[in-house]
Amino acid sequence: MTEHRIFHMASFSRSGETLLQRCLNAHPDIEVVHQIHEPDSKEDLALFRHLMTREEQTISGDDPLLAHRSLSPDAVILLKNAVWTHPAPRHGFTLIRNPFSIIVSAFRHTEDSRTSEHQRKQQMRWCTGIDPLMMPYVETAENLDGYLALYSRKMLQDYRDGLPFVRYEDFVQDPETWLKRIVAHMGLAWSDRVMNSHEDYRKGETGHGKIKLWQPIHAGSSDKYKVLTEAQRARVYALTGEALASYGYGWDGEDITLRDVPGLIGTN
Repeated sequence: MTEHRIFHMASFSRSGETLLQRCLNAHPDIEVVHQIHEPDSKEDLALFRHLMTREEQTISGDDPLLAHRSLSPDAVILLKNAVWTHPAPRHGFTLIRNPFSIIVSAFRHTEDSRTSEHQRKQQMRWCTGIDPLMMPYVETAENLDGYLALYSRKMLQDYRDGLPFVRYEDFVQDPETWLKRIVAHMGLAWSDRVMNSHEDYRKGETGHGKIKLWQPIHAGSSDKYKVLTEAQRARVYALTGEALASYGYGWDGEDITLRDVPGLIGTN
């Protein structure tokens, strides 16, 4: 029986995961586990829950949890890993986005009584998988600080695990180059369908995180972090500076720059 390799896409919330998963899922030999469409099916959620604790790096094609899928013999499984640190070795790569843009996308830079309690409960759930020892801090810190602390803890662990990485900012500026590198890293031949994944969805169709699935890849949100105040920008940097440097982000207090560093996928 065929054994399918399991690849983790390590990330953190609001890093552009749904967009990248949509692209890769268009490849005939890549099966994304969940969180393209919303809500997820119960079958996909069951598969996700099993794989997030699985130590083996393959899964048999006749596993009952794959019964709802029609996999090609060469198919690999792609598992989004955003809210836990995995205890076992894994195949995969990291998708990272700068934390300034992430907090704006997630509205963590605002204190809104309508959303703050929901955000805190969400962060506490994530904390149980990322690092339970942080819970007393996440329970009591301001939402922005708790969110950034979880981001740093998660992304630095993925970095220490040695996963090659792609930066969201590089990906949306030159999607074909970086998608080809990811597909090659997964040991698969290139398919042009990956670049045309938006054509698989009807106009108006939205997915996880309210992404407009029918729209082509674009870099339109690259500068949204500039709505942050000087004090907010300094606060983000203070809590995430090590992660920024590790992944090759430069920060001068106002603008983000990108530099080549070891670990970028497809460069080693």
